[in-house]
Amino acid sequence: KVSELSTFDIEYLFLNVRAKSVGETVEVNVTCPDDGETQVQMEINIDDIKVQKDPNHSNIVKIDDRLSMKLQYPSLEQFVENNFEVNETDSDVNKSLSMITSCIDMVYDEEESWSAADCTKKELEEFVEQMNTKQFKEIENFFVTMPKLSHTIKVKNPNTKIESDIVLEGLASFFT
Repeated sequence: KVSELSTFDIEYLFLNVRAKSVGETVEVNVTCPDDGETQVQMEINIDDIKVQKDPNHSNIVKIDDRLSMKLQYPSLEQFVENNFEVNETDSDVNKSLSMITSCIDMVYDEEESWSAADCTKKELEEFVEQMNTKQFKEIENFFVTMPKLSHTIKVKNPNTKIESDIVLEGLASFFT
């Protein structure tokens, strides 16, 4: 099911469908980092853009000495729900908690495991809400280091002649 694919898989598929239908290159405007002003138009071969995986990434988050949590990547459906559905009463904290709870696959210790599918949304929310700052940092690391569509380009500022590396991440970066 497409709605259950991770966001980075959807981005990669979309980019490659675009390559086959419109052309194998994409033009992007980038701002030179040395002066923060000069715009340079670059052409990128879509076949060179890949999903990058951080070697330190893990979908297992250690909650404490006893418990660990296995997380799954946010699906397109979860991403849309947490970023585009208008709900005036939802704070950023509530959206973050919702994203975390929707990504829990299982919680386990040495002896037993609990599947998130067997828990209510309220139970998962209560479990996440009782976590401390250190535990949230571990979960945040999962999201920060998860695979992402990424490509590094070299850009030379035509005014200063300084060459810099620019990292483009996420689908939107390739359509600016």
